[in-house]
Amino acid sequence: MTGRISEGAWKGGIFHFPMRVYYEDTDVGGMMYHARYVSFFERVRTESIRDSAADVDHLFAIPEEEGGPLTYVVSKIAISYHRQAKIGDILLGHSMVTKVRAAAIEVKQWITKDDDLVAEAELLVAVIGPDGRPRRWPADARACWTDWYNRAQNAI
Repeated sequence: MTGRISEGAWKGGIFHFPMRVYYEDTDVGGMMYHARYVSFFERVRTESIRDSAADVDHLFAIPEEEGGPLTYVVSKIAISYHRQAKIGDILLGHSMVTKVRAAAIEVKQWITKDDDLVAEAELLVAVIGPDGRPRRWPADARACWTDWYNRAQNAI
């Protein structure tokens, strides 16, 4: 991929989102700093749910009398690094739901450059209430997660 970066897109239950590595993402040698991969994974997840019932803005807007507002926390992340990204690289982030739980989802994410695996992560993302305690997904959000999970399973 070269040139301009486009918006992300769902393809068969996997969300794809292009990102460029900027100077601010790198160390003094121009290599992407290891902690920035977490930010890139977060961008992919955030864009994958934008304007859906699973979007954090939707969860924040749930009134207190209906169990809201709700938000997300990443309660577990495991990252494996395979090759180094560097300044100017255009990377493609991928995200798919691997399991839907009552109060959490499991997600697999990976970043590629020219179809070569750069890094991958497995995450557990929980939904919590204002008291910081786990809550069950609202029905509309759970329906989104379940749909994305089912589409991903059919694509594998």
